[in-house]
Amino acid sequence: MCHSADFKMLGMRLSASQGLRPRKAEGIAVSVKQCLTCGLVFSDPQPVPASLSDHYEMPPEDYWCEDHLSRDETFFSAEIATAKRLLKFSQGMTALDVGAGLGQAMSALNRAGFDTYGIEPSASFQKRLDTNRVQLAMVEEAEYPPEMFDFITFGAVLEHLYSPSDCLSRTLGWLKPNGIIHAEVPSSSWLMSKLVNSYFRLRGTNYVTHLSPMHVPFHLYEFGLASFQKNGAILGYDVAEHQFSVCAIPFVPLKPLFRWLMDRTNTGMQLTVFLRRQPGC
Repeated sequence: MCHSADFKMLGMRLSASQGLRPRKAEGIAVSVKQCLTCGLVFSDPQPVPASLSDHYEMPPEDYWCEDHLSRDETFFSAEIATAKRLLKFSQGMTALDVGAGLGQAMSALNRAGFDTYGIEPSASFQKRLDTNRVQLAMVEEAEYPPEMFDFITFGAVLEHLYSPSDCLSRTLGWLKPNGIIHAEVPSSSWLMSKLVNSYFRLRGTNYVTHLSPMHVPFHLYEFGLASFQKNGAILGYDVAEHQFSVCAIPFVPLKPLFRWLMDRTNTGMQLTVFLRRQPGC
């Protein structure tokens, strides 16, 4: 994201759950590192499947939890409200959902007055979508005219891509000047990861809980706010707004205390950014 080669080793991540007794866990381990310049967390080496279907060609019910499969009509409404405010919205503005999944965000954008398109690499997911509006492709392979869209959303997508910076650069070409890109990503400063890492150290292992590069949901990256700020200086966008969200913290005692602490210290699980393309870039 920032083109820096300075990083530190955080530890090792197994290809399955490490559980509370990591010494008894079995699997293939990869190293997990963190950029010292922008905070990006990544696996090294990265597992590259023979084809994308090795990761994502599965029934939606096996990939997503029941809550995601049953989103109500308020889904994505807060993100749309922010996008409209930043765009000074007018009816019929164009939107693109990268990683359309089951189409809930596309439906929400259409209801909100956007003229919406999508990209989805999984054929099993795309079966539920309007194929006239959705390209069955990876974002690296999709084709759209230059400056076609006012708004592009990466909802829980960038952490799955092998080169997030290259994909952002590609989609910026499809975005109108002053257009907005929305992205929701795992935060590299999540407090619970740091606590679990400390627990693994006390158990006498060098395991970390970051990422899941070789099992569902196949996260390859966690991002810091500086990851986007420094990447924007390279690619030509500004971070117009950002927010850290605590999200769910199951199986943790003293939840109210931890939620309060993460909310006050910007150490929640999720980072949401709204990126504005600079005019002339």
